[in-house]
Amino acid sequence: MSYATPQNMIDEFGLREMQIIGDPDGTGAVVTSRVQNALDKASEQINFFAGQRCPLPLVVATPSAATFLSQLCMDIARYRLTGSSGITATDEVKERYKEADAKLVQIASGKIVLCDQTASGANGTGNGGLQPDSLTPGTVEFDAGDRVFGAGALSDFMARVIR
Repeated sequence: MSYATPQNMIDEFGLREMQIIGDPDGTGAVVTSRVQNALDKASEQINFFAGQRCPLPLVVATPSAATFLSQLCMDIARYRLTGSSGITATDEVKERYKEADAKLVQIASGKIVLCDQTASGANGTGNGGLQPDSLTPGTVEFDAGDRVFGAGALSDFMARVIR
């Protein structure tokens, strides 16, 4: 599932720009499959970061979240299309990509919250977005296993190294 469509890209950046970066053969028509591929890859990149906090697929509950994800997706896809078209990315394209990348890092760190980070996925699977700051305190138990190094275990080794 992609967070934006080729038509969203045309509406946001204009038909002229999309003909330039979305038509490597110069036919004058936007190759929608090429644009959709860039949007799909951008959506996968978003999911990689969001999946560290939220169950996937993301459930977009509000229009503002949908707009936010769509804009991230389009900025990343635009950058990808510019580079793969052999066109030098403008400062604006580079800056918007850097901002999108910084937002992805904020999503992964929990500074931007896209989901209820204590819920499980729609099908009952997924990490539920559980992170140390969203867990409740309790008892921790672990099994350390047998001891590998005991008192004097390295004494013979150290004696040879010091000589």
